[in-house]
Amino acid sequence: MANTDAFVPEIWDAAIMRTLEDNLVARKICRNYSNKVKQAGDTIHFNGLADPSISSYAGTVLYENLVAGGVSLLIDQQNYYGFDVKDVEQAMANVDLKGSQNERSGYKLKEACDTHIMSLYSGADSNNIVTDDTCDTGTILDDIAMLYTYLKQNNVNDGDMWLTIPAWVKTKLGEAGIKWSINEGTNGKGTMLWAKNELGFDIYLTEQVYNSGTFVLPVSYCMAGSYNAIVFAEALEKSEALRAETAFATHVRGLHVFGAKVIKPKELAYAKLTYTAEASWNA
Repeated sequence: MANTDAFVPEIWDAAIMRTLEDNLVARKICRNYSNKVKQAGDTIHFNGLADPSISSYAGTVLYENLVAGGVSLLIDQQNYYGFDVKDVEQAMANVDLKGSQNERSGYKLKEACDTHIMSLYSGADSNNIVTDDTCDTGTILDDIAMLYTYLKQNNVNDGDMWLTIPAWVKTKLGEAGIKWSINEGTNGKGTMLWAKNELGFDIYLTEQVYNSGTFVLPVSYCMAGSYNAIVFAEALEKSEALRAETAFATHVRGLHVFGAKVIKPKELAYAKLTYTAEASWNA
């Protein structure tokens, strides 16, 4: 007689349920000063002098005192994670739950950092803003061209320009005739699209671009700038595991401390692009 009480094992596998990760690119567009700081509260000062006045020469030279100026970067952002891994869950899992979730949590810390940096679009010079309330294939190229123009007017070199866009803007640009390739000519700058000859930018594709709309009808703030427009520093990125005192489990926690700031507003621009569906037409 068949054994109806045969043991049927339950197999756990969390790997397939892992949320797909976005390319974290925002920090690649910043000038990084992480080697200058050690802890939260540290400050980096960027000093400078005012530009001298230019006067017509009429036989006499007048000398002026150049007033020192500058900005400071405060390491003022602190994010953390903390979770428990129970011994029984770890024993039954087909993956290293502690290591797997620790790695995932580290990514989420970096994602929060990216989100913060992408919110710095408002630090752009007020003359460097493009607004398109009906962005489609008929307007997208003009929008990007204006960002390029604003940066060129502030003497940003072609080889020093970047642009961040979400997937829907990439689609609009493709439908408007832009040809893409991936990871060509990255010059160590990480994953990005490559259409420099046509648009003039190193173009980074990321869904961390600030969106004040919805998933279906996005209003995206696409930043563009020079690689010196935003400064960034991270003082600590630490993770550790602690044995729980009152349970058969392990506490896992991590901390990320950082700061980011726009120091050259004239070298930063953004386009506020409101998604608009393409008009239908009959052949």
